[in-house]
Amino acid sequence: MELPKNITQIGETNQYCKIYVEDYVFSYMKQLNQFAQDKNIGVALYGSRKEEAGVSYLFLYGACKLDFLQRESRHLSQAVLQEAEKQRRKHFPGCDFLGYRMLNGEMIEGFHVYEQGTCRYIEGYARFYEKNDSMLAFMLEERQEEAKPEEFDQNKYDEVKKRQEERRAAAAERSAHTSVFREKQQKQPGQQAVKKDNNMAKMRLAAAAAFLVLCIAGLAAMGGGEKLEDLQLAAKRLVDEFAQKQLPDAMEANGPAQVGSIVTEDKLTDAILKENQTASNTKAPVPGATTAPTALPTTAPTAIPTSAPTPALTANPTAVPTPVPTAKPTAAPTPVPTAAPTAAPVSYTIKKGDTLIGICIKRYGSDARVAEICELNHIENPDDIKVDDKILLP
Repeated sequence: MELPKNITQIGETNQYCKIYVEDYVFSYMKQLNQFAQDKNIGVALYGSRKEEAGVSYLFLYGACKLDFLQRESRHLSQAVLQEAEKQRRKHFPGCDFLGYRMLNGEMIEGFHVYEQGTCRYIEGYARFYEKNDSMLAFMLEERQEEAKPEEFDQNKYDEVKKRQEERRAAAAERSAHTSVFREKQQKQPGQQAVKKDNNMAKMRLAAAAAFLVLCIAGLAAMGGGEKLEDLQLAAKRLVDEFAQKQLPDAMEANGPAQVGSIVTEDKLTDAILKENQTASNTKAPVPGATTAPTALPTTAPTAIPTSAPTPALTANPTAVPTPVPTAKPTAAPTPVPTAAPTAAPVSYTIKKGDTLIGICIKRYGSDARVAEICELNHIENPDDIKVDDKILLP
């Protein structure tokens, strides 16, 4: 094998792999190395390989910049290999891909040799001078491409300008929607507080009505039906008064407004006490008659009170039995009505051109539930939604 004669040795030679770099290849890498101080530049190396006496000889006749090669690696990616092969077919069809070099602005001391899918670094090489038409043509072609002014199509320029204007208009529209949404969000806390307090007042109203029904039933049982009509009239009057009470339309800043349930409960308690007092005064015990001692019935909180047991008579057969005064009925605990079941959330897939405000108006007729949708789906920015995302609608 004949080796080049006009050579300049750089660094120590490797006894198993010797590299010879043609002068045009070295000049091309030297030019690129001036621009590689801020960012590394990868260069593919092309040439021929020969073997003799167990030693590999690499002769580099071509070099080309690689855009996909960003750092040194023992295993090159598929994208880097495809790019290197494309450049080889275009500029150096008679050569093979032998390796690469990462330029970093420093002196070139060695190369990464590509063998059997793996790259290994070989330090030291020899620079030689020989006719190299392929590398010279490549350098001239690249220099002409750099000097050629940039050309562009006017239609493409107009299309890009139109897209920019559409993006600006969309951004302005989103900004306007966001400002309106924030203003409504600032007003909603007060409205929600008023709605919550009104709901509490309605619950107390319903509880008081249930308490009224239980008390009427208890009084009717204790009276034995004698004053059922009077109780019904009194209950009707109380219900009418209770129905005329109006719930407050707004809540004061310092606390909830007074509702009519407490006043009605007080009136009902007074009516029960008055009825018991009247029954006790009208039915006095007859002289000469004695009654067997009986225990007062204990009424449960929600049970209807029963009438007192009939007392046993002694020697006087004509004596009128005296009823034992019944215990004062205790007020039944106020039942808490259960909340109406809420509708299950519905899944919705975001489409192109959708906005949360538009979805809310389309589904509910207004954009008042945008904040509820954001809270349900943990969305911080109502404008930050993507196509094909799935959200839940209440």
